[in-house]
Amino acid sequence: MKRVDGVVGNVDSDPELAAEIDAHEQAGTRGTVVLDDTERKRSRLRVTTDAGTDLGVLVDQPELVDGDVLLIDTDRAVVVAFEERTAFVIEFPAAEAAVSTGVELGHRIGNQHWDLAVDGATIYIPVEADRTIIENVLRPYIPAEATTRYETVDAERFIDGGDDDATVGDHGVDHDHAHGDDAHNHGEESHAHGDDEHGHSHDDAHDRDHAGSTTAPPEGETQ
Repeated sequence: MKRVDGVVGNVDSDPELAAEIDAHEQAGTRGTVVLDDTERKRSRLRVTTDAGTDLGVLVDQPELVDGDVLLIDTDRAVVVAFEERTAFVIEFPAAEAAVSTGVELGHRIGNQHWDLAVDGATIYIPVEADRTIIENVLRPYIPAEATTRYETVDAERFIDGGDDDATVGDHGVDHDHAHGDDAHNHGEESHAHGDDEHGHSHDDAHDRDHAGSTTAPPEGETQ
């Protein structure tokens, strides 16, 4: 297992790092770690890349973000991506109706610990429970002129700052999340990997911090 102490950077905020990741992608040496909503919030996790590399990650920031680079050296790079999520979608004839209904729904779903995102005339609520439960909770507050559907969406839609055009809120539309007091979001199909989860051993080169420093694997690391 390769130990990773902290995030190198993020491709969306560091053009130079993004160029290096693009070079790895063209060379076929870019790996991806796909995380669910629970995993991205963990301070420690063990994951396996799509190329089969087993990583033990110590996170040095509040939570992992799509595009975070966990590892980069001359031989390979590993980048974070998020699982897509299924959402219950409510479509309104006008954006004003979506906002006003979003405020009402924000109050109603707060105790359910569900997220809510408003984007223009559309409200997105991630499927965190049985669909029948979701519909029974929400239907009384959905205007007759609105239409509903289920849709697979980018997980970033429900993350703060993930969609510049979306507004969401706790009991309203002020942030990119709607929660009840002290609520925590749990994805319907989340499957966090424990620190003792099985993995595969690999021979690894030293991590290179994007700033130029070299991060050697800590003592006791299993190669």
